Amino acid sequence: MDRAEAERLVASCRLHELLGLELAEWEDGRVRFRFAPPPAARPGAGTPLHGGAIATALDTAATFAVISSIGADATTVDIRIDFLRPGLDDEFSVEGWTTRAGKRFAFADASIATADGRLVASGRGLFTW
Repeated sequence: MDRAEAERLVASCRLHELLGLELAEWEDGRVRFRFAPPPAARPGAGTPLHGGAIATALDTAATFAVISSIGADATTVDIRIDFLRPGLDDEFSVEGWTTRAGKRFAFADASIATADGRLVASGRGLFTW
């Protein structure tokens, strides 16, 4: 799958748009998204980002890392999220990378960080296709 196909796949899920996820980098086994969550992803102004929005961003990055490795769409089987600090910023970087891809299953990790590199959360998942 090339980058144009990946961008179409990202755009095919309205949730990605609603959360402000935009594909920034695409290479074999590694992706990066810009993440500019809307105010609706927070309980109020100046409050931390909702954990579900963070989890979705991590899941998306890890899934697309697998997609970049195998060249086809993938589905999450299991994912673990570790929340490390409150997401207080307006924009984040979300990276995903494949750690192993087999014949039917792959493992991938993801992290979300502030613009100045402070880690907000990380995730690790199992994916299939």
